Amino acid sequence: MIRVGIVGYGTIGRLHAQAWQEVPGSKLAVVADCDAASLEKAQNDWNLPAVASVDEMLEKYDVDLIDICVPTPLHESVMRRAIEGDKHVFCEKPLARSLEEGQRMVELSSGYQKKVGIGHVVRFTPAYQKMRQSIKDGEVGEPGVIRTFRGGSQFPMGYQNWFADFDQSGGVILDLLIHDLDYCRWLFGDVERVYAQSTRGRAEEQLEHAMIVLRFKNGVIGHVEGSWTNFPGQFYTRVEMAGTNGLISFDSRSTEPIRTMTAAGVRLQVGPTAVNPYALELLDMVEAIKEDREPLITPHDAYETLNVALAALESVRTGQVVKL
Repeated sequence: MIRVGIVGYGTIGRLHAQAWQEVPGSKLAVVADCDAASLEKAQNDWNLPAVASVDEMLEKYDVDLIDICVPTPLHESVMRRAIEGDKHVFCEKPLARSLEEGQRMVELSSGYQKKVGIGHVVRFTPAYQKMRQSIKDGEVGEPGVIRTFRGGSQFPMGYQNWFADFDQSGGVILDLLIHDLDYCRWLFGDVERVYAQSTRGRAEEQLEHAMIVLRFKNGVIGHVEGSWTNFPGQFYTRVEMAGTNGLISFDSRSTEPIRTMTAAGVRLQVGPTAVNPYALELLDMVEAIKEDREPLITPHDAYETLNVALAALESVRTGQVVKL
């Protein structure tokens, strides 16, 4: 039985806590958070011990895996403590806030004997997996263009409103659109050029909308769009891929039944009613430990996605194309 400690009981930490209940061979054992209200909620939700820090967790409780769900700038420090404590590590996306932090995390995990996985959950969403398989099977011929959208619900709320602090969250591109950037990389490989536009600086941080244009080394063009400009409403995603022999599309609002999970006031539609992709990514982590293999998404893989997202932010800042 893999005993799990979650560090950070905000929006994503609460979703992970729910998801761990569905992962065979695991047990959520303890939660850590610096916020007293979050600790009380964790205790009430799961009847579990709750502590104020990862250090206290490591000192007082016997856990096998640390699940990192803290704000992005804290990922590196918590991962370092988990590795110093000789624990398996699962860390939410994005890997880090900067390339320098991300590189240190890659180096930290390189050669480490325990498993380290990164949470890019879209790779575990069945509809997205099926679309990837269709591409691999050649059902649409030679891929030419992919278009994605992610958004539709209210602005995410976090501890001390950290999502609205660009220096911490990286805005809608680094926090939200990195999902689609990672998926596009999973489909088509390395990105060659990035151009992006955003409303950042022309609207409130909580009303940011962004569009990214990607050119992959294999010639595919990507249009990645996302938004924090909606009032409370239905979160949804769209994907459309066109190739020489046809087109395949997915819209979460109409294609299949959707399972809704609620945490910290945010309603997230995460996949088909029978499947929880958060549970699937955590199950992959548990199976990687048991089978002594790498998790599907390694720190190095997540670093490459981070590189694309930060290139998009640089393009927004300069108004220029960024070559990778």
